[in-house]
Amino acid sequence: MKIKGWRLWSWLSLIFTSTLLVTVFTVYGLTMLENRQQFETREGQLLLAIGRQLAREPRVIAALEADHADQATRSYTNTLAKNFNLDFVVVMNMQGIRLTHPDPSQINHHFQGGDEVTALRGHEHVSVRRGTLGRSLRGFVPVYRDGKEIGVVALGIKVTALQTLIHHSQIGFRLALLVGLVMGILIAFLVAYYIKRQLHDLEPREIARLLEERNAMLEETKDPVIVIDLNQKIMLVNKAASKLQNHLIPQSAFIGQPLTALITHPERVKLTVKTEQFYQQDGQDYLFSAAPIMVKKQKIGYVIFLRNATEAIFVADQLANTTSYANALQSQSHEFMNKLHVIYGLVAIEQYDELAIYLQDLLKPEQEFANRLALLVKNPLVASFMIGEREKFSERKTTLDYEIFPELPANRNVAETKTLLTLSRYLHFALLQHDLPDSMLIQLDYAVNRLTITYHLGTITNRDALLSFVHQAYFQQLLSDLHGTITFNQDGPLVLKLVVDYHGDDLILNEKRENT
Repeated sequence: MKIKGWRLWSWLSLIFTSTLLVTVFTVYGLTMLENRQQFETREGQLLLAIGRQLAREPRVIAALEADHADQATRSYTNTLAKNFNLDFVVVMNMQGIRLTHPDPSQINHHFQGGDEVTALRGHEHVSVRRGTLGRSLRGFVPVYRDGKEIGVVALGIKVTALQTLIHHSQIGFRLALLVGLVMGILIAFLVAYYIKRQLHDLEPREIARLLEERNAMLEETKDPVIVIDLNQKIMLVNKAASKLQNHLIPQSAFIGQPLTALITHPERVKLTVKTEQFYQQDGQDYLFSAAPIMVKKQKIGYVIFLRNATEAIFVADQLANTTSYANALQSQSHEFMNKLHVIYGLVAIEQYDELAIYLQDLLKPEQEFANRLALLVKNPLVASFMIGEREKFSERKTTLDYEIFPELPANRNVAETKTLLTLSRYLHFALLQHDLPDSMLIQLDYAVNRLTITYHLGTITNRDALLSFVHQAYFQQLLSDLHGTITFNQDGPLVLKLVVDYHGDDLILNEKRENT
């Protein structure tokens, strides 16, 4: 994980640092360019301002009128240049001949550079040209006498000196750049580390793989799964959940919708309850469960699971009886070997009459039970269920005895029969969780469209636990679907009585009775 995390951190740091460097140096370059231009503009304006002052100086005007500058005028211009850190101050006549210059040998020679022409035509301007003192920034100001131009004042500063001034002015910018880069790189590493921690040290391809695996698990899960936020807005659903109310719209259409778009009555269940709750919608029974989604110890939503209640009870029934089945199988194996030894012994001593009596005693109960079911139970679903339950209880050393009166006809309503069997299976699942007597009597009394089932349980341990089991919401909902009731005695051996709907074929039953 450390190598993987460092690789992610290094990539993020490289991206952030590269972006920072490109941005900072671009801004720095543009700022330096703008600063240089502003500095040159400011220096040019300063040259023109000094030139205007000289253009109004009487001694300069007198020198131009005389076309000759005396020593005092030359000293004045040189002193002015020194005071303002200028490289030269030149006074020239209308022919471009210098009357003053820092180098006396250049006096009375033509001004070099060619940029003085504009000033000789009466226009102030600033330019950068090369002259006798090298490349320099120059300012030109015309000198007038009685409205007539009589000469030009030229002032200049070398480009090298100007660059030195610009360099000194940019030291603060460079220092700010250095501090900004150090702080930016530090922040980039911290942000990269924070993002790395938020991503749980996962690489992008690993995040993509986890997302695909999560989507695959959601889509392949046959039970509805819904993810909501604290405001009960849907954030994620799988295919099974999108079909809860027979919708024909894509899953993405539910994102952002209220929970009621899929769960019709969310008020019937509680998201804060951790145990499974019974929930019914569109005639289907579900086991509803919700789990909070925590991010950094803060609740941001819930994930909701809906399981088919009938299938869940059936699976729970199978799992709960696996251990008891194994124990019973071991016991029956031992009992079978004992019976086999008895049979072998009777054969060895040639007591065939006693062997026939012994085998008849072994086979008679099951034969009688099968014969009674064939005569009294006309519903094959109920008959097969009774045989299976008898075998299941026999594994726990408990014999189920059935009394059926008068007889149980076939049921016109198959769904009603399935609900009745689910109710009975659920009750039997509860009974198998307790210590049972050696035999239990179950009476089935059928009247017109009503069936009474009476369980004689005798003295049973944890009586209150069993009674609380039958008061659970799922059992009561199944009972309500059959318009049934359940009663039990308060004292003595426990007797449970269920009265439910059973729409049998009474017409056929009556015809059989009349024929009999």
